[in-house]
Amino acid sequence: MIDLDLTLQLMVTRFLAGVIMATVQGLTIAAIAVLLGDKGPRYDGRLTPLPASHIDLLGLGSLVLTGFGWSKPVAIDPGELRVGRWGLVLAPIAGGLALLIAGALLVLLVIPALTLLPHTAALLVAAFLRSTAQLCVWMALFTLVPLPPLAGGHILAALGIRLPPAAGTIIGCLLLALSLLGITRMVLAPAYQLLAPLVLGANFIR
Repeated sequence: MIDLDLTLQLMVTRFLAGVIMATVQGLTIAAIAVLLGDKGPRYDGRLTPLPASHIDLLGLGSLVLTGFGWSKPVAIDPGELRVGRWGLVLAPIAGGLALLIAGALLVLLVIPALTLLPHTAALLVAAFLRSTAQLCVWMALFTLVPLPPLAGGHILAALGIRLPPAAGTIIGCLLLALSLLGITRMVLAPAYQLLAPLVLGANFIR
């Protein structure tokens, strides 16, 4: 839901975190698809570290407002994949794992930031690293939900379920509404409480 204490600092933190996470997830999914034989993501400009290629405006806006968002969907042709429809399952899972790894790496940077930077800068950077690491875990869980425009939407395609192109936008708006109401956090909280300590450590889950 929208935080009652949604400050400019929190919005900026979520925005920057969203740019990082969208790039990590989008690039990973595109890279896996290409490795499995589909050159489409390369031609679509998704095999790049440039954030603009991976940002979904609705997904980023949702993240800034609610803490839950998504990256721009990567078009994958299962007919081009060497492992067939299994690639549609492997790619989003790889994207989720990349987010978890990113979260774990960010946590490792907290102590060096507090040690090496001037006091005020150290506190700001450490807070950003902690918040982004936590968001990485939330986004890994959220975007594996098998619905477009989330990365997990590829799982529907793997099952042979095809939705019209407009469905992604409609479902995205519904997901934003659910997140505004706090339902998304409530549903995913048990999984987060189990996974976050393993990825971030017990001191970084909140």
